[in-house]
Amino acid sequence: MSSKYDDLLTIIANLEKERKEDKRRMALKEDRLETMERKMRASGIEVRNISKSTGETKDFLFNIIKKTGKAVNISIEDSELKDIYRLNSKDSSGPIIVELNSVISKEKILRAVKSFNKNKPRDEKLNTSHLQLQQPKKPVFISETLTQKTQKLFQLARAFKKAHSFMYCWTLNGTVYLRKDEKSSQIRINSEADLENLRKTQ
Repeated sequence: MSSKYDDLLTIIANLEKERKEDKRRMALKEDRLETMERKMRASGIEVRNISKSTGETKDFLFNIIKKTGKAVNISIEDSELKDIYRLNSKDSSGPIIVELNSVISKEKILRAVKSFNKNKPRDEKLNTSHLQLQQPKKPVFISETLTQKTQKLFQLARAFKKAHSFMYCWTLNGTVYLRKDEKSSQIRINSEADLENLRKTQ
């Protein structure tokens, strides 16, 4: 009986070892996939809160982006655009995805929008009236495109920011960051575990 019990413990230990190894390999595969998706989205931006128009075409959407550039004092050329389309959603304001030909173009647009919005009252920040759209006035949000995993992490980080009185939460090149205040250093958030560890220090 003692020998059989020892054999059973050995089998259980081996199974646990295999389970941990399988989990490690799965995590590595997920990390590789995440890295590939980030590279694919590296030069993309997302435009949110613009209602869909009847008979909308790519040319119409690109015209919106050109008007956006004009509103924030930059020029967006045809040669900078790789593709543009709107994601389907339950309402009429699905995000517009803009695939640009370079990260430089993406960063140029994001910098211009940030500069335009800086120090402006909320109702004067970039909105549909700046784009000369025949729609009710409402804010327009522009950000870099994120993978599903990073989108979820960003949502959790923003909730953490609000719950723990952090001043800043943002993404840069597909990575999520938090910052307590202007005097604090930025904190890179790679996973939900990072948020949990940070929560323990608050």
